[in-house]
Amino acid sequence: MKRKGLLSSFFSFSFYPLILFYLLLLSPQSGFSTQKDDPVLPLPILQILNNEISGELAQDYIRDIARYHRLQPSRGYSQAAQWVAEKAKSFGLSDVQIERYPADGQTFYFMYPTSPAWDVEMAELWITKPQEEKLTSFAEIPVSVAINSHSCDVEAELIYVGEGTSPLDYEKVEVKGKVVLASGPIDSVANLAVDRFGALGVVTINMRFADDEPDNVSTLRLRTKTPTFGFGLSHRRGEALKARLLRGEKIFVHARVKAEISPYYYENVVATIPGTELRDEEILLTAHLCHYKPGANDNASGSACLLEIGRTLRRLIDEKKINPPKRTIRFLWVPEMSGSIAWVARHPEEIRRAVAGINLDMVGQYLNQNNSTFFLHLTPHSRPHFINDVLINLVEFLAVHNMQAFGTPSLFPVYSLSGSRDAFRYRIMPYSGGSDQVIFNDGLIGVPFAFFLVWPDRYYHTSGDQPERCDPTQLKRSALLAAAATIFLSDDCPHQARRLAGEMAARSRIRLAEELKRGFNLLNSSETKDLALNYKEAINFIEQAIKREAAALDSLKNYSHRDKDIDSFLSISIDNIRIDKARWLADLDQFYRLTCEVRGIKPEKISLTPEEKAASKIIPKRNLELKGPVNLAYLREKIKDQPEAFNLPIFQEDSRITYEILNFVNGQNSLLDIRQAVSAEFKPIPLSWVQAYLELLARAGIVIF
Repeated sequence: MKRKGLLSSFFSFSFYPLILFYLLLLSPQSGFSTQKDDPVLPLPILQILNNEISGELAQDYIRDIARYHRLQPSRGYSQAAQWVAEKAKSFGLSDVQIERYPADGQTFYFMYPTSPAWDVEMAELWITKPQEEKLTSFAEIPVSVAINSHSCDVEAELIYVGEGTSPLDYEKVEVKGKVVLASGPIDSVANLAVDRFGALGVVTINMRFADDEPDNVSTLRLRTKTPTFGFGLSHRRGEALKARLLRGEKIFVHARVKAEISPYYYENVVATIPGTELRDEEILLTAHLCHYKPGANDNASGSACLLEIGRTLRRLIDEKKINPPKRTIRFLWVPEMSGSIAWVARHPEEIRRAVAGINLDMVGQYLNQNNSTFFLHLTPHSRPHFINDVLINLVEFLAVHNMQAFGTPSLFPVYSLSGSRDAFRYRIMPYSGGSDQVIFNDGLIGVPFAFFLVWPDRYYHTSGDQPERCDPTQLKRSALLAAAATIFLSDDCPHQARRLAGEMAARSRIRLAEELKRGFNLLNSSETKDLALNYKEAINFIEQAIKREAAALDSLKNYSHRDKDIDSFLSISIDNIRIDKARWLADLDQFYRLTCEVRGIKPEKISLTPEEKAASKIIPKRNLELKGPVNLAYLREKIKDQPEAFNLPIFQEDSRITYEILNFVNGQNSLLDIRQAVSAEFKPIPLSWVQAYLELLARAGIVIF
């Protein structure tokens, strides 16, 4: 009876049909699917880009870049940077230069320590007894030599120690003065075998994707106190060597390394296409140029796409096929993260002028061959911005016209003649770290940055990451998406602004409906004893989503400087979202009460706990001298007398949570505000965890209470 009344009230509530409508739009089977045939950039401009951007040229650039062993920092990286700079100049890009930043192990850029260069002249590993046989060499497989290996000329017996990562592995063998063969990670093995038990060096057969790619070699890095050397073998060769040792064969190896560790420089290649009326505002495009040889997909592919975008835009502007950008477009080829934080430290004015950016990292893989997907990672919740909806629109448009089988007519097919005809498999995902966008999205740096990635990659950080693994079609698609978004972002066209404003207003409702559905699901899956607590969390989902969507809409006000009517529309849209908050929360409340009735419990009144009230009055601030995300090495050094501090439970969680906790520290958000924001972005996090983490940062001087 009463229950029937509640159900009737809930389903007849005036706002509920609207929720169903928005959730219907989310369905891929619906015909509505957010206007995927209506790109934010005019179709003729997209066709011009499609005609000009070349996946074949991008693959040619990859072949050239992949010739260099591009560790950061190193002479090999310098050679690659010089090649990129010359290429950028040949394309007519402006202000091309190579900026150098000291990297010596002593210099810091904010919280980020530098590393000296490691350069190899030669390195070889041979079996000398019972029969001479070359195992590997730097000249043939550069990644087979562990980074930070020291010069040596050593001949010694080879001893197998199993995984080699536990003292138990060394109980029945004597390794002092010998070379060990192990299957564990080389740094863990060397820390025991060399530093503790006196081995001369390490050979490992620790290989990712060993069953699928038995002849590849994984990258290696040593971090020992004792100068030593390390080599890596492929799974096939290493297992054969291990089998010989297990049969009792006595094997001697000769390791020769000529290497130097010395102070050097991080180097960024910088270029621009100058803007016109709004030249003091900038759009940033980044790709890390560094990594081992060959490092084709990671990340010669992103670097090559930046070159192809620069060539394409410059040529189309010169031929008057597209208009010059209103805002300046700045290209940055950097050593990953190190170059980005160094550039931020040297260029505070350019950072203040930056509107938004896109980072391209590992964007060239064949999708079908590697069971890979193109990922668009959005900005974090701490950095809501209209760039997300620009990119979502373009990615969905590209996908809807490149999902068909080859030969099926399409309005906008994008492929290279020598490339695949793979369907454009994609996912739009929340923020992810792991590349240079992590620097720019930091709260004190404040540039909204999206991220392109193709994943998984079974050749990741191995000798198999060769240029032929990159698909000209996927390279073209990645470059086209970034170029199209850049044209949109660097303009201030009122028509485009109106087009995007309408789409954002609609998409914001869809996302809010999704948050309401998330709240319903949380209540449905709750234990009865947790129902009131989870209702409180569901309310927070809605409240944070409204803040986020309002901020994203507000960011578009800075796009067009020629049409103030758009600002009025955006303000009205923001007001409407906030007005509708009561309706969203009323729906949630109705569902909570219904769930309580079904469970046979009385609804509880929701209020702040004493701890939450206290936290609402605590407002942390950032140390303005320490920009960038927390560097864990810096943090450990600052609190080295308190190693137990790293036992905080929050360190066992997704690292994006601690990243965002710091990002939400802005001198206005309270401790409670920060907890609410990250709990809505990821999952409910105990307030005490957030407080303990920020107190840890305060002890290191990163945060001020």
